[in-house]
Amino acid sequence: MFLQATQLFGRESADTVLLNRIFNYAQTIDTTSVEGSYTYAYHRFFISTDKRNAILLAVPTMYGVAHGGARKFAGEFFEKINFHGIGKFEMVPLLDVNTIPHRRRTLTTLLKYFTPEIYEVTIIEGNMLSPFNRANRHFYTYKFINLSSDIVKLVFKARIDNTQLLSGRAMIDKHTGRIVSTELYGEHDMIRFRLSLTMGEEGLKSLLPIKCELKSRFRFIGSQISASYIYHYDLPDFGCDSLALRYGVNAANDSLIKEKLAEIRTEPLTKDEEKVFERYYDDVLQRYERAALDTVPEEVKRKKNLAKYVFWDILGDHVLNRIKSKFGSNDQGYLRISPILNPLYLGYSDRRGLTYKFDVRCGYSFTPNRDITIRLKAGYSFKQKQLFYYIPFRFNYNKRRHAHIAIDFDHGRHIYNSDVKNKVDETIIDSLDIHNLQLDYFRDTHLNIYNNYDISDQWSFNAGFSFHNRQAIKPKAFKMLGFETRFRSAAPRLEVQYRPLGWSGPIVTLDYERGIKGFLKSNSEYERWEIDGSYIHRLHSLRSISMRLGAGMYTRKQAENYFLDFTNFRENNIPGGWNDDWSGEFELLRSAWYNSSRYYIRANGTYESPLLLASRIPWCGHFIEIERLYLGAVMAEEMKPYIEFGYGFKTRLASLGAFVGNKNGRFERVGVRFGFELFRKW
Repeated sequence: MFLQATQLFGRESADTVLLNRIFNYAQTIDTTSVEGSYTYAYHRFFISTDKRNAILLAVPTMYGVAHGGARKFAGEFFEKINFHGIGKFEMVPLLDVNTIPHRRRTLTTLLKYFTPEIYEVTIIEGNMLSPFNRANRHFYTYKFINLSSDIVKLVFKARIDNTQLLSGRAMIDKHTGRIVSTELYGEHDMIRFRLSLTMGEEGLKSLLPIKCELKSRFRFIGSQISASYIYHYDLPDFGCDSLALRYGVNAANDSLIKEKLAEIRTEPLTKDEEKVFERYYDDVLQRYERAALDTVPEEVKRKKNLAKYVFWDILGDHVLNRIKSKFGSNDQGYLRISPILNPLYLGYSDRRGLTYKFDVRCGYSFTPNRDITIRLKAGYSFKQKQLFYYIPFRFNYNKRRHAHIAIDFDHGRHIYNSDVKNKVDETIIDSLDIHNLQLDYFRDTHLNIYNNYDISDQWSFNAGFSFHNRQAIKPKAFKMLGFETRFRSAAPRLEVQYRPLGWSGPIVTLDYERGIKGFLKSNSEYERWEIDGSYIHRLHSLRSISMRLGAGMYTRKQAENYFLDFTNFRENNIPGGWNDDWSGEFELLRSAWYNSSRYYIRANGTYESPLLLASRIPWCGHFIEIERLYLGAVMAEEMKPYIEFGYGFKTRLASLGAFVGNKNGRFERVGVRFGFELFRKW
């Protein structure tokens, strides 16, 4: 019998009691002992490229299986898992055999399926609403079927066809509500899957699987990949902690790994897996034999291998896919580069037209509490024909206190100046076309140097210097009129941040900056105050409300200082930082309005939910992951007020948003934004 919104009669009441036992089971288990514990796990995979085309080369992690003669691949692994808390763990490889060329990892997005948290609100890394959590009860229907005096089968089904919901069955211990085993069916991020879990029997282990089996299928523009994985946890160490067998470098080591994995293997290989591994070990043995008999000069082999490595592996793989690399004797450093020529990193907005984003991250860890990072975030607007880039550098000298010295370099932002335009209007002849000369726009290069320190979870202090160099877009026209083409400012600044509830609550920031004329060749003098508050309130079942409220004003401004440039109210050329790129921003507000008032008061809010409007439509709901409603308002000297409404949704393919602007009670404009979401989490 299916449980409905109200429970009135005997059998329904008994089902409700049992369902509540399932919902409450995790709270009956002591999880304080998980930190510092460890276990061993064996897993293997089998991947078949049933169909493929050239587009598959551009899919992250798929390059290794997208070309070459082989169509089937397999791997076996034995690992040690160190737990640092529920959902927090570190995996240390001990044995590793992988038949994918160059031992590449592929379909790494599937790895998160093997550490599910079935009793939490979301099962897999903040996605897929669990039918075993009370907060999601109204998304599912439930049916109980008695199997014995101790075990009952629970069949659950999503009320709405949505990518964040699951269907399946589970075997339940009647007396405790413990899930003995379960099968979950769903489709998320272009992966259709069946996940079978066998849970531990008692205590902390009963919250974690001891066996996972995944059958999955990935389809993308004509390509089709099927993959199966088996994970076994809670195994003995088999003496592997003392062995150095990872990444065998000779035939003897490969033979040892093969024998050891055969001893560890918890269930026989399938016929297809046996064939793949036999071919792999035969190829390894032949390669070593050929190497022993090879008479080709070493210099010739090096040139041949280098050419293949550069033109195929580097230019092919790294141009189309993300580059991830570690360096240092203990992998203390990392380098991550977004695809260089991947069309999936394009975006579109009315104001900037087509844009392309690029991201490079690099870091090195000296100790767990001290590291150094540098990042390049860049974007190019084809409509504005402008390259934007932002380079933040951080030296974290005490990460526990968020203590760091930072240098931020920002270039390419266009800043508008109505005062310059007004002065030009007073002096130039009528026949001069001001609009085409762009005498009211400057290109801003900004350098920010500061030190941050958290004295507690509630208070942070940030002090440093801010430098601006604003260069006229059309310097020749300015020189022709006898005006300055470059304006510099150098300003000490202080920022105080208050978090009344710590890092899980709202954040209030007070920012003060004072420009000093003559300081480091500055020709600007001003005083600016800003206050900004932001908070993301997490509701149950992937719902949230993002809020932002702020104000700013210039209390001092030299007559010749034409620029009004706020920190928290500016055009965001390279967005990011909230739940999505568009929350807390104004999508349709023209860039000139950010720099035209001595003061502003702004407010922004975003509500997001996986099941809001369009996702309740049967076909649409299968693809829509999150929907969002946007509302923003700002009051300034010539905007009393400007109001912006928006609606957007995110699918596996892209995010799409539509916005309407209203200024001073009159319709302003309508616009859309588009951004690719494909493989963002892969």
